[in-house]
Amino acid sequence: MERHEIIDFVKNMQPTDHAVLLYTSLEDKHYVLFSFLKAGLEKNHAAAYITSQETPKQIRQAMKKFGIDVEEQEAKHALTVIDYRDWYIIDGKFNMSNLFRLMQNMMDETRRKGFEGLRGAGEMACFFENNMVNELIEYEYALHKTLRFPLAMICAYDSKQVTSNTTLSTLLSLKAAHSPVIIMGPKSATIIKT
Repeated sequence: MERHEIIDFVKNMQPTDHAVLLYTSLEDKHYVLFSFLKAGLEKNHAAAYITSQETPKQIRQAMKKFGIDVEEQEAKHALTVIDYRDWYIIDGKFNMSNLFRLMQNMMDETRRKGFEGLRGAGEMACFFENNMVNELIEYEYALHKTLRFPLAMICAYDSKQVTSNTTLSTLLSLKAAHSPVIIMGPKSATIIKT
């Protein structure tokens, strides 16, 4: 599959789509996630990016290089860049109820501000780094069963980190919790629809 086909796909993701992105380079991660978020911003959707592999400052700088007017989008409350320690793992703990409360609050605020939906991109490295893979699987399965708002989401995983830190059953669980799976390799790209 050609890389531009992946980008066309993510630009046109629909509310309730919950994809996983496996990538081998930061450039590929940025290319896919920023294309996804930028397309949403252009459709009057708000966008949220949860960092963990990179800092919020690094993501904002990379977004600017990509062509997203970060200051303007943040001033309009259309774009939010959040450190994982303020979202996924607060004070060293993962709390599913608290996370879904934060998400619901963000979605309610998005609706109040007149946006037609929300696109979210989350770097999932923090779960591996904090030895919380079971919590990660629980979160991934619960994501769209709990929320009642037009949310399209891509959960981003560094392929090297995933393959070196997980069992086959964990990989299969991650695949089962998402549809589709987007794989960006050094020489190829593909989408697996489950």
